[in-house]
Amino acid sequence: MGENGAVERIDTVVIGAGQAGLSAGYHLAKHGLPFVILDADERVGEHWRERWDSLRLYSPARYDSLPGRRFPAPSSHWPTAREMGDYLEAYANSFELPVRGGTRVDRVEPRDGGFVVTTADGARIASRQVVVATGPFRQPNIPAFAGELDPSIRQLH
Repeated sequence: MGENGAVERIDTVVIGAGQAGLSAGYHLAKHGLPFVILDADERVGEHWRERWDSLRLYSPARYDSLPGRRFPAPSSHWPTAREMGDYLEAYANSFELPVRGGTRVDRVEPRDGGFVVTTADGARIASRQVVVATGPFRQPNIPAFAGELDPSIRQLH
């Protein structure tokens, strides 16, 4: 919680500092709107750096740029996960996006025509709007029948 249990007030809270969250931040900043981006990772792009070393994006660099900043590679290059993580961090820094790393969101509740976002450390932020940009791959999706497959079948998630 804030000092003396105070609730911080910010017009827009973006949850997640990946491609979607940073793009939303870019457009909010471009329009001069007050916002903050909350991300569970300490460092922007860290979720990409945690992936296996051989991972390549499923699209070449010409399709991997975010608004306002070209991906720094030849257009036919297939970026690694580490390159994407570094790009996201450079993107956030170049536009001075207000990212609060190491801030996991536990709850978003409707309140008084807006929302109250509560973080894992108990801080609360009242906002008019919330953008949830957490991405689909934080938790593995293992189908119920996976345990019934032959053990010789290599399973990845």
